Amino acid sequence: MQIREYLKEPFDYFDDRKSKWLYIINAIVFSHLFLIIFQPYGISEEMSNPVNSTLHKFLFFFSIAVSTFLVLTASQFIFRQALGFQKVRIKKYTFWLLFEALILLLINFGMSFIIPDLGNDFEKELNVWFQIKMYPKLLLILIFPFFGTVIYIAVKRLQTEVKELDQQLLTFKYKYDITKQKDTLNLRDENNQVDVTLPINEILFVESSNQYVVVNYLKNNRIKKHIVRNRLKHILSQTKSLPIKQCHRSFAINLIHVKHLIRSNGKSFLVLNTSFEDKKIPVSNSFLETIKKDLDN
Repeated sequence: MQIREYLKEPFDYFDDRKSKWLYIINAIVFSHLFLIIFQPYGISEEMSNPVNSTLHKFLFFFSIAVSTFLVLTASQFIFRQALGFQKVRIKKYTFWLLFEALILLLINFGMSFIIPDLGNDFEKELNVWFQIKMYPKLLLILIFPFFGTVIYIAVKRLQTEVKELDQQLLTFKYKYDITKQKDTLNLRDENNQVDVTLPINEILFVESSNQYVVVNYLKNNRIKKHIVRNRLKHILSQTKSLPIKQCHRSFAINLIHVKHLIRSNGKSFLVLNTSFEDKKIPVSNSFLETIKKDLDN
């Protein structure tokens, strides 16, 4: 998927309370770990400065936790709803991330009136250029927990989707009458003449190749191929009541042979369960949703 197309996808990772709290907690934990472990932006010198007491150091990190909590809680639970940022595309949400970093900068500045930063350089913080230079630093610290949370949620969703489809396939195979699997299918060519007759349970998948389709089927525990001069859509019109469903613009698959769904490099594949090898057939998201509906029926 190209970046331009990806940015048009809906941003739905922080739509529920659990994911929002996960993002907030991750941001607080990461910011503290990052500052304590790496001690960037001159913090290492201030941490070793005897002028800064233990209480002063504690209050400094506590103020960061409080400001991060206040900003992200207000942003995710109040501002997004009030400003109509609940259902937006990924491209638009990038501006919201920039907005969160800006509000965090302002709140941190306000907190410095109550709890001074390490170094007691409050006069320096009043400088506009100083605050401008702080903005990309805050944004950088916020980006890591943001993407970390998004990736975690995406992986969990994928795992759930795979489990649900596996369960649907298992249920489907039990529901589908075993005797029907032994029925034969007459595949016709473009002249509506029977080209080949195959048992349904031997057909693995069908692949489109211009004006031809390649029927892949099992014979003596080996994958055989048979070419039929016809369009895939015409072949599929002959299999409407059968478990042979289109999964890609160029492929149709026999669901009774599907083992599970996998994701690889951003693409989806249905893995066929054979006794000698696992064959991966590409599946597009639009056809995957159709297959799920067929499995539920």
